[in-house]
Amino acid sequence: MDQSSDDGAPENRRWPPAGLGFLLAMLVCMLAGVLLLNSGAMESSYAGFGFLMMIPFALGGLVTGAGLRIYTSAGCIFAPVVLFAVIFPFVYFGLAEGLVCILMALPFWLAAGLGGGLAAYLIRRRAERELARVNVMALLTVPFAFIYVEEVSPPQWQERAVVRSVTIAASADEVWPLLVSIPGITPDEGKATFTHDWIGIPRPSGARLIKRDGELVREAQWGRDIRFEERITQLSPGQSIAWDFAFPDDSVQAYTDRHIAPDGPLLTIAHGGYRIEPLGKDSVRVTLHTTYRMRSRLGWYLEPWGELLLGDVEDNVLAIIKQRAE
Repeated sequence: MDQSSDDGAPENRRWPPAGLGFLLAMLVCMLAGVLLLNSGAMESSYAGFGFLMMIPFALGGLVTGAGLRIYTSAGCIFAPVVLFAVIFPFVYFGLAEGLVCILMALPFWLAAGLGGGLAAYLIRRRAERELARVNVMALLTVPFAFIYVEEVSPPQWQERAVVRSVTIAASADEVWPLLVSIPGITPDEGKATFTHDWIGIPRPSGARLIKRDGELVREAQWGRDIRFEERITQLSPGQSIAWDFAFPDDSVQAYTDRHIAPDGPLLTIAHGGYRIEPLGKDSVRVTLHTTYRMRSRLGWYLEPWGELLLGDVEDNVLAIIKQRAE
């Protein structure tokens, strides 16, 4: 008798025990990852790699193993890529996830999704040859053990500074008032940037210096909805001004990355300030700096993003000051 029809079904249509166990483990991992993500645990978690990899790895394994049922090397690449091509627009338009978050997570999600697809392929091939079973409970412990190891050994704080300068054909006396307060900024002021024009971070709409409870505070607003404060720590009229950032509400987080607060346990936008350097008659250099701290093992990856995003914001603000002063 043909062994391929012992149970009434062709051999290539049987579902090997190993494949079923793997898919069950991936389903549990995906659901657990979604629950952790929606619980807000990520906002204070040091398990950067664990959280980033769990859901896409599970999705890659599921879509390759159970969805498209493609068990070729090409299928392991094709299935997760197609999946994420569908998911990311849905996440952006349907779930209102910030584009900053999506773009920053995309390389890790693609890599983890491809890894999940490859794992589904390898386990299925092994099951076809050996009819081996996957220990589902042992497999499920891997991502949670990885997260646990990251949590019990938190990374150290790392401090970074983003600095931009512009030369302005005006005197320090003309430029200084624009560093203190700059109201009524219109959308057409400033310069084109990747951060504002492609990612969609709102442009600044104004800033004003006020006195509150005996302290100087610079109130800033971006667009219609983002608000934050710059609490003055040093003021030398005509020369420099420095501040500590304060975020009285969650408007910055809501319009950038809702999973990471700008003054939370993983990221702190700390200090900033302007400095004026005279270059000659009616010419000055204005320097704007922003200092932030992050606590993540992904610092090597996040630092270039900080340089790009904050650098674009600073370049745009300096362009506005230059346009108004000249």
